[in-house]
Amino acid sequence: MPEYGLTPQGPNIKRLDVIVGEIHDELSKGWGVNTRQNPKSFLNVLITDFADKIAELWEFGQDIYHSMYPMSAEGISLDNAAQFGGTTRETARKSYYPIHCTGVDGTVLAAGTMIASDTNPATQLTITESKRITRESFNKARIKIASSGTSDVYTVAINGSVFSFTPVEETAISILNGLAEAIKTDEFTATVDEENELLVLEAKDLNVNSALVLSENLTTETVTSIITFGTVETGDILIPNGVITTIVKADAGLQEVTNLCGYIAGNEEESDAQFRKSYADKIFNRSSMMLESIRSAILNDVQGVTSVAPYENDSNEIDEQGRPPHSIEIVVDGGDNTEIAKKILEKKAGGISTFGDVEVTLPGAYDEDIIVRFNRPTTVYVWYSLKITLSSTESLPANYVDVLREVVLQNTADLDAGKDVVPQKWASDLYRACPGISYIDILLHATTEPSESPPEEYEDRSVAITARQRAHTTESMIEVEIDG
Repeated sequence: MPEYGLTPQGPNIKRLDVIVGEIHDELSKGWGVNTRQNPKSFLNVLITDFADKIAELWEFGQDIYHSMYPMSAEGISLDNAAQFGGTTRETARKSYYPIHCTGVDGTVLAAGTMIASDTNPATQLTITESKRITRESFNKARIKIASSGTSDVYTVAINGSVFSFTPVEETAISILNGLAEAIKTDEFTATVDEENELLVLEAKDLNVNSALVLSENLTTETVTSIITFGTVETGDILIPNGVITTIVKADAGLQEVTNLCGYIAGNEEESDAQFRKSYADKIFNRSSMMLESIRSAILNDVQGVTSVAPYENDSNEIDEQGRPPHSIEIVVDGGDNTEIAKKILEKKAGGISTFGDVEVTLPGAYDEDIIVRFNRPTTVYVWYSLKITLSSTESLPANYVDVLREVVLQNTADLDAGKDVVPQKWASDLYRACPGISYIDILLHATTEPSESPPEEYEDRSVAITARQRAHTTESMIEVEIDG
């Protein structure tokens, strides 16, 4: 078995001193003199120079070996190695926001239309292809009477459901009130703006566009359609609801914009360390195990997803979590509902039902409706108290608080839905990241309600998280105190 080269334990390269020693041994044996006698001799300098180049070749061979495996490769070599597992590095992506755009019916928003947040600095958002504000895809509409008459029938159709009203008076207000009363649906509210003589039709679900058809004696003053805009910059750019209100460059028909529906998070290009971690999660994309295949497909293909926790009830009875027999439950944090549902339908086995509060209707192979269900995790807010005892042999770095908080933030973010918070499992990361600490005492406090004020006391060593919950913390929720 070779001592150097490719061994059962991996590559073992010759160091410079070993190579120099072997050359001296061979020359001393062949010439019959000790070539090591004068370290400053011309021969020794020559041997050292040549040996250094040989050592570089050994190191090059070792680098080639490590470049073949995702866990040790770097840069483009990591990209190439990961492709054997059908996985690619996440490229930089924009964050996408569904924007409620209000304007004249039929207004075309050309590619390059730009809006911005009302913040300092402002975040700009654009669209890359033309979109239309139209009653055929509306979330809110302000409807007015185009012509009136007691013999006329006023009709509003929403997603194929028809609502009609025949007035006995010709006044606009009476017609609008009668039409509002005739619109009986759980999906929309119909109110009358008497001051402006308008019927305001508004969807209860702020995330959904619907189709509107009006009779010829009715028309729209304005229509609100949900159009997705992307941030100009890449990365996970969080903008609070109701803040994107500025129109920077658009057609004159666009009157108002606002964000009411959350967003799909973007990301910067994955670093090597992030790619190695995601590779381990996504490698199951080709797995024959259904749950792991679903999890991998969602992580790999749906933008903005930060956690996927799959569960299965393979019994003939309803399980303790309320899952029906022979069903799966996928708990997903982040990402677009429709894209998630598509991946679940694509990867799940036939005859297996889906379970969850989020329902998405997808078209089947024969244009039948297929309902896919999954769940979103509820948030458990975890407060940390770190009491550190100083080491007598090493000094504490000046930024020790920031370092410790970063470790806690990263390890909490890595927890999928249903994973308990047990700091002792990763306490070693704290010691490695921050020298000068001899002991860390970690206490926790968990709540399902967000709060800006820290708890009065920390009572837990760990926090149990249910299958439909996910732990969350922020920098301000991590207290660090020197205890001794």
